[in-house]
Amino acid sequence: MKIAVLFAVVACALAAPAEVETDIDLSQLTPNNIYVEPNNPVDESTLPESRVIGGTEAARNSIPYIVALIINGGSFCGGSLISTTRVLTAAHCTVSASTVNVRLGAHAFNTNEATQVRVTSTSVRNHASYNSQTISNDIAIVLLPSAVTLNSNIQVISLAPASSGNFAGSSALLAGWGRTSDSSNAVSAVLRRVTLSVITNAVCRSAYNIVQDSNICTSGAGTVGACNGDSGGPLTVNGVQVGIVSFGSARCEAGNPTAYARVSTFRAWITQNAGV
Repeated sequence: MKIAVLFAVVACALAAPAEVETDIDLSQLTPNNIYVEPNNPVDESTLPESRVIGGTEAARNSIPYIVALIINGGSFCGGSLISTTRVLTAAHCTVSASTVNVRLGAHAFNTNEATQVRVTSTSVRNHASYNSQTISNDIAIVLLPSAVTLNSNIQVISLAPASSGNFAGSSALLAGWGRTSDSSNAVSAVLRRVTLSVITNAVCRSAYNIVQDSNICTSGAGTVGACNGDSGGPLTVNGVQVGIVSFGSARCEAGNPTAYARVSTFRAWITQNAGV
């Protein structure tokens, strides 16, 4: 994708939910992603011809904090519910957003599921220092027009405190509707999950020079990680969100790391903008 030109979207007045489309051609949804060329690109001739990005379909509504976001009616990202009125996502997803269709309690997000709640927001707070060139401060808040009712299918996720360690060596969970292979043309019709290993930023920086202290990374070894459409989604360790999908290689299946905005770094900003 082309990296969006940097500008801040100022939070605007909350508006009543607009009428939401009930069915979308998944192949027409553009995953909103940022790609970074690894320092040492893999020799694609060594990759197996038929591959599936590691992971499995999640049990229905087993990850109740996950949120599907359709931005401006045409692009797709993930997010997480962090309060009854706030969704956490990546700034590169919403930096040019005028409307965000938020789908909570979803599994097959594009079907009329009884568990789903759909609202449309016109109010987004992107980090004022988000930089599309360095992909720094890649964090945003979507403000819901009214509080959602929590239940077994829709829950709030806890956030890593500012005092957290680096989580290196931890086993982490990533969930999302991102593409399941490099050859796929559409986001996944159902929610998928994968277990990943958190690596140090030093190791991650050997793949991507732009990795900063405000990032957290997971290993791509074993052909696992985020792919197109997972941007903005939550990375969790022991039920606590530690990262927000930010960037990775254009070749999801090449075994490169995935980089995330490190939640603990932005706790003060999240509190200021989301009250959490």
